[in-house]
Amino acid sequence: MTTQPTAGAPMPKPGRPLAALAACAILTSAAPPYAVSGAARARAEPAALAPAGEDGASELVRGWRIQSSAVAGRDGARISRPGYRTSGWLPIGRPGTLMAGLLENGRYPNVFYSDRLASVPAGRFAVNWWYRDEVVLHPRRGGRTFLIMDGVSGTADLWVNGVRIDGRSRLQGSYSRFEYDVTRYARDGANAIALDVANKAKTYLTGSRLDWNPAAPDQGTGLERPPKVVQDGPVSLRDVHVVQRNAGDFSRSDLTVKALLRNNTGTVRRAEFSGAVERGATRLPFRTTVTLPPNTARPVALGLRLDHPDVWWPYQLGGQPLYHLAAHLRTGGTETGRYAEDFGIRTVTSSLTRAVPGRTHVPHGYRRFEINGVPIVIRGGGWSPDMFLRYSPRDIHDQLAYVKDLGLNALRFEGNFPPDDMFRQMDRAGILAMTGWQCCDRWEDPYAEWSKELQANAAVQAAAVARRLRDHPSVFAFFQGSDAAPDAAKEGVYVPAFEAADWGTPQIASAEDKASPRLGPSGAKEGPYGYVPPVYWWSNGRETADAGDPSSTNAGSAWGFDTETSAGNTVPTRDSLDRFLTPRDQAALWDPATARGPRSGRDLFHVYPYNDYTRTARMGQYNTPLWHRYGPWSDMASYQRIAQMGGYEIARAQFEAYIGNSRDPANPSTGVIYWMLNKAWPSLQWNLFNQDFDQPGVYFGAKKAGEPVHVMYDYASGAVKVANLTGTRQDGLAARARLIDIDGTVKRTSRVAVPALAAQDVRTVAAARAPKGISRTYFLELTLTRRGATVSRNVYWLSTRPDAVDWRNTLGRGSGAAFRPDGYADLTGLRGLPRAAVRASAATRRDGADLVTTVTISATGTAPAVFTRADVRRAGPGGRPLHGGQVLPIRWNDNDVTLWPGQSQTLTARYRASDLRGAVPVVGLGGWNLPALTVPAAPRACPVPAVGEPRWFTPRSRRGRWRR
Repeated sequence: MTTQPTAGAPMPKPGRPLAALAACAILTSAAPPYAVSGAARARAEPAALAPAGEDGASELVRGWRIQSSAVAGRDGARISRPGYRTSGWLPIGRPGTLMAGLLENGRYPNVFYSDRLASVPAGRFAVNWWYRDEVVLHPRRGGRTFLIMDGVSGTADLWVNGVRIDGRSRLQGSYSRFEYDVTRYARDGANAIALDVANKAKTYLTGSRLDWNPAAPDQGTGLERPPKVVQDGPVSLRDVHVVQRNAGDFSRSDLTVKALLRNNTGTVRRAEFSGAVERGATRLPFRTTVTLPPNTARPVALGLRLDHPDVWWPYQLGGQPLYHLAAHLRTGGTETGRYAEDFGIRTVTSSLTRAVPGRTHVPHGYRRFEINGVPIVIRGGGWSPDMFLRYSPRDIHDQLAYVKDLGLNALRFEGNFPPDDMFRQMDRAGILAMTGWQCCDRWEDPYAEWSKELQANAAVQAAAVARRLRDHPSVFAFFQGSDAAPDAAKEGVYVPAFEAADWGTPQIASAEDKASPRLGPSGAKEGPYGYVPPVYWWSNGRETADAGDPSSTNAGSAWGFDTETSAGNTVPTRDSLDRFLTPRDQAALWDPATARGPRSGRDLFHVYPYNDYTRTARMGQYNTPLWHRYGPWSDMASYQRIAQMGGYEIARAQFEAYIGNSRDPANPSTGVIYWMLNKAWPSLQWNLFNQDFDQPGVYFGAKKAGEPVHVMYDYASGAVKVANLTGTRQDGLAARARLIDIDGTVKRTSRVAVPALAAQDVRTVAAARAPKGISRTYFLELTLTRRGATVSRNVYWLSTRPDAVDWRNTLGRGSGAAFRPDGYADLTGLRGLPRAAVRASAATRRDGADLVTTVTISATGTAPAVFTRADVRRAGPGGRPLHGGQVLPIRWNDNDVTLWPGQSQTLTARYRASDLRGAVPVVGLGGWNLPALTVPAAPRACPVPAVGEPRWFTPRSRRGRWRR
C-alpha cells in the first residue's frame, strides 16, 4: 500500500530518509501564506461594519479609497453620497497618510533607497485630497449613531451622506478626538463618509518629526487613526476608567470606577451601570442605577477595595499583572453600551534631588522617579514612528523585544503617540513610556500667538491624550513641554485637562532645564548630540570647573536626568548599507578625501542636514575622532571595522556612566534617553538599530551596559564598578580585572569579592589603572562570577594616552566634544594585531515559532580574536550565504566579543523560523582581525543543497514542490 504525501508537504528526494526531511521541515517552516495587500482587499461596494471593540466602537478600516481633488473635484455633497462611482480612486487597506496610500498602491517603489524620496513630487500634495468610505449600517430603533474622528493630520471638512458635518476650522489636530451625532443622517444600508483633507502645515497642532528625518513629501497629511462608529441605545456610556489609590506597602488599593452616562433623548431615562474588576480568582463587582433627566450627562463613581493587589512593575523589577475592567450599561433591560480595558496597579512618584552647593549644576536639583517606592534610573531611547505612519503590531513587538534585549526600561514619546496597541504591548512587556508634547513647532509658540481656534483645539487634544494614556501602567510621566515650558496660559489649558481626566502620574514642565508657573522646575537637561569620547560621560560634573561655567545646565556628562542625548551618527553594518545606499553613496561615508572634512556626507541624503538643527550631524564630526583615535582607513571594509568598534565603546560608556553615577551623593545620574532608539526611515543618524532591525556596534555596546548584573569600568577615575539592575539582592559575586598588553601579555590581575548588592544598587569594588611598561594601546578584561559561573564579562580597549576633552569649547555646543591639541586616545596599536584564528561550531533547534541557533567560538593560535561578530544568514547552494540573506530581527545573548587564545564563548541567537524563508541557516563570523568565515548551523537532519542541486520547499511554502 502506498500513501500520498500531504498537500503542500516537501517531496522526498530519492534515497533521503523521510525522518530527515521531517526534521528539516519542522526547523525551516516558511512564512504564512502570502497575505493579500490592503489595496487588493478594498472593494467599491459598501463594507460591513466591523465588530465593536472593547470600547463599544467599530473601527472603519475596510473599503477606504483616496483621490486628489485635482481629479475628483471639491463637490463634497456629491462625493459623499452612497453609490458615488470611485473608479480611478486608490484603494487602501486602512486610512493613514497620503504617502502610505500611494506606496500601498505601488507608487514610488523602494522610496527610501538612496535619494529617491527627494524625487517624489511634493506638488501633488499642494491640493486637497479625499478620503472616502462606504459602510453598511443598521441603526437600532430608538438608538443613536455616532461618528468619532480620532486625529487628523492637517485639516478636514467631514461629509456624511451628502451633508457637511464639520469644517476644517475645528476638525484638525493629530491627537484630537471629536464625536458627532449622525443619527439623523444615517441610513439603513449603505452610508458614505468623505473627508476633504488639506495639507498639514506647521501652523497646526499636529505631529512633527522635525529633524529626525527629511519631511515626508505629503508633510504627513492624512488620518492618524481610523474613524469609528458607535451605535448606542437611548443612553450612551462614555469616559470609563479606573482611579487607584494605593497604600504605601500595597496592602490594599482603593479603586474608583468612573464613567459618564449620557441621555440622548428628550425623556427621563433610568440606566443601570454595572460590571466588575477581575484578575484570576479575584472578582470585584459593581452596580448602580441612575435616573437621567432629558438630554443630560451625569458622572458616576463606584468605590472598590482590593486587598493585597498584584502589583505591576517594570520588567527588570518584577511581573506585569493586569486587572480587567468590564463595564455595561443597560436601559430597559437592553444593553446600550459597554466598555472594557486592562490596567495595572502601580504608584509613580517624582521629585527633585537635593541641591548640593558647588556641585549641583541645576540649582534646584535633578528630576528623579520612583516606581512603587523604588528609585529607578530611567534608561531608554527616543521612539520614532514610520515616516508615513504605517503601523505594524508585529514590528512593534519586535522593537519592544529589542528594547528588553538592550536592557533598557523606557521609551520616550516626544509627541507622535502611536496607536493604543503599542501602549498595550508596553503594559504587557513592562517597558515604561515617557510621554509629552513635541518641540520646536507650533506647540511651543507662546500661547498669545495661538488663534482662538488653535487654543480650543489644544484643549481638545490635551483632554483626548490624557484619556488615552491615563490607565496604561507603562505611562509614568507626561512632559507638558519639550525644549520649552508652557507659559501660564498654556498650563491653564493642559493641567486642568489632565486633572479632569484623573491623570495619576507626574506632570513635568519641560524636557530641558526650564520651569513653568504651576509645575515648577523640570530638573531635566538635553544633549549632546554629536561625537564624544567614552571619558566624556564619566566626568560626572567635573567638566564645568574645567570650563569655568558652573551654571551650565544642558549637555555635560552623566549627571542628572538627560531626556535626549547620544554621540550622534550611527554607522549601520555593511549588510544594512547595501539595502539603502548605492556604492557611490557608501563611498561618501569612508572616502578619506571627504569623510573627515566639512563636505562629509554633504551629498549623502541619509545624513542630509534636514534643517538648521542637524547641520552638526554630518559624518565629518563623527568620523574625525575615529580617524585620529583608531588610525586611517582606506576602504569600506577598514572603515566598517573602526566605525563598529568605535560605536560600541561610546554607546556602552554612555549607558554605563549613567548607571555607574546613579549613587553619587552630590551629582547623581537619574535617567538618560538615548537619542534615538529607532528611526522613521533608514538612517545614519541617532539610532541604536536601523529601520531594517540592523544591529550595529552601538546596539551591542548598549546591550553590554544593560546586563542585569554588570561589571564596568569608569574611564575617568579608573574604578571598577558592579551594578545590580534586577529587583532582587545579588550575593556571592566575585570580580576579576586583567590588564593585558597588546601582545597578549597579562600585566596585572586582581580579584576581589563583591559585597552584597541590593536591587538597583551600584558599588565601586576595585581600580584598574595601567601599570608601567604596558603598551600604549592595551586591553582591560573584567569578569564577574558566582560560584565559578560567569555572570558578566566586559572587554575594553584603552590607551595610556587618554582622550583629552577641551571642556571650555565643548559645553554649550550641543554638537559633541572638542578635543585639546593631540588630545585623542591612541588606539592605533590595534592595527598591529596579527590575524586571529578560531574554531567554531553551530547548531539550531526549534522552540515554538522561533529558531534558536548557538555558535561556540574558541580562539586558537597566538592572537586574540578581537571584536568578533556573528550573524545568522540564509544558506544557498553549497551552504554559502545568500546575498542579502542576513536574518533580522534577531536577538543575541552577546555579540562583538573578544577572546584570547584558549578562551571560548557560546553565543545564542533567537529569531523567527519563518524568516529563513525556507532556507537553512548558517552563521557568518568576522572581526577586527578575524577573516570572514561561514559555519554550518542546520541540524544534521537538515540537508544543505549542493551547487546545482534542486531546492526543496517546506510544508507552508507557496507551491510545496521541487523547483530549480
